[in-house]
Amino acid sequence: MTQRIDLPPYPRGWFAISTSAELAPGDVQHHKYFGQELVLFRTEDGTAALFDAYCPHLGAHLGHGGKVDGNDLVCPFHGWKFGLDGACTSMPYGKRIPPAAKARRWHLRERYGVIIAWHCPLRSEPSWEMPEFDDSNWTPCVSMRWEILGHPQEISENQADFGHFIFVHGTHFPRATAEPMIDGPILRVDIESAPDAVAPEYRIDGPELVGSANGHGPGLTFATIVPKGSDLTAVQRLYATPIDEERLALLGVVTVGKLGTEDATQQYLDVLSKQVFAQWEADVVFWENKVYRAAPVLNDAEQSVATFRRWYQQFYVEE
Repeated sequence: MTQRIDLPPYPRGWFAISTSAELAPGDVQHHKYFGQELVLFRTEDGTAALFDAYCPHLGAHLGHGGKVDGNDLVCPFHGWKFGLDGACTSMPYGKRIPPAAKARRWHLRERYGVIIAWHCPLRSEPSWEMPEFDDSNWTPCVSMRWEILGHPQEISENQADFGHFIFVHGTHFPRATAEPMIDGPILRVDIESAPDAVAPEYRIDGPELVGSANGHGPGLTFATIVPKGSDLTAVQRLYATPIDEERLALLGVVTVGKLGTEDATQQYLDVLSKQVFAQWEADVVFWENKVYRAAPVLNDAEQSVATFRRWYQQFYVEE
């Protein structure tokens, strides 16, 4: 990648492209992720699709002037239409559609308010799916975006770096309450606050927390951390998608479990999302300026970092 972050820039897995709310039926958007130009659109029946941006005909950028006609994407340059599978469905002139007239279609999923795409440097088929969240009792998403310098592994590593919570976020040092659970692309660590885990001069006053920190593939970190002993529930999701070899798009999403009244639920969601977004913003200065230590000097309370790095290695493939 760079001398600062010496890691392969584009891991294999699912990555956020947009939120569902940002893409209405008939919308056509241009994006750049993984160092590539892409076009995202939603058909009139509500289906989202992602293609390579350049038309296979004469190279027009489908995201600049392209439009949706029913369930087809129309090239703005010559009017060729492409269906959801990427194949050309019709042309305004000529009698035979060339067999190679097909835009590259990306594997796409739309779940829980976020549109995600499968990326693999080898263009492999998806080998696993993203997690299922029980949305029957959850509020709609509240989201926030950032564009920063960094690498998705550095973002995800926060879930295993317990030591920074005191100094960056002003919360108690967390400790794992069980061995990390690893199941293929899933990493889960159940944690709770440990006020006595640090030297007395670094201990703080504040609510104790409990929950889990989770990694699901290389592009999503989520947590279910809430005040210990409360009946509150929440999910905090942070998606990290490479734009190019140096820049990342971060998408933060917060949802909470519904409370007894709409007013109480909304107040909880407003307060929590503001706090969570502020905590993620506090990390940005470190993500943008730190270097990656391939062989970090860890103490006996930081073995979760080594576990995380061994787990994350599975997402790198040779091009």
